[in-house]
Amino acid sequence: MLADVTRRDCATISNPRKLALPIRSSMETRTAGLLAYIERNVERTLGACTRCGKCFEACPMPAYSPKLADAQGGEIVAGVLDILRGSGSAPGAVEWTRICTQSASCIPACPENVNPMLMLRLAHIIALGSTGGTPLLADPKRDPDFFRRIDAFAALQLSDAEIAEWQR
Repeated sequence: MLADVTRRDCATISNPRKLALPIRSSMETRTAGLLAYIERNVERTLGACTRCGKCFEACPMPAYSPKLADAQGGEIVAGVLDILRGSGSAPGAVEWTRICTQSASCIPACPENVNPMLMLRLAHIIALGSTGGTPLLADPKRDPDFFRRIDAFAALQLSDAEIAEWQR
């Protein structure tokens, strides 16, 4: 399998479908599982959240952002829900997803038993474009080809046994 990988195959890093490696199918399975988890939790959150804004009011972080100084909790939460739907990019909502430190102060504030910390984490993932959508947040550290390069270099340098050990 890995012995069949040629230099031409490694040149196709930008199109991972051309590399037929066991690593790829394992990663695709995990990625599909993660995306399904995100989708389930997004749907649950969209169905349960009433946009009351109590989570935003309980959050300690808006005080540290001039963009959120005079923001209304209900409007910000509605913007976060729009991000989850894939239809929003309200600056205040994007800012709140960016500055969330996962203090969990918001969780007991929610009267609907929504996990606002998870809601913000999911919105942050979506805002970064990590689920395939258009990024709403700039991430200068993000390298979309990073893991593809790891796969290619592993295929060039490691034996089947080494890769199996590495993936455990």
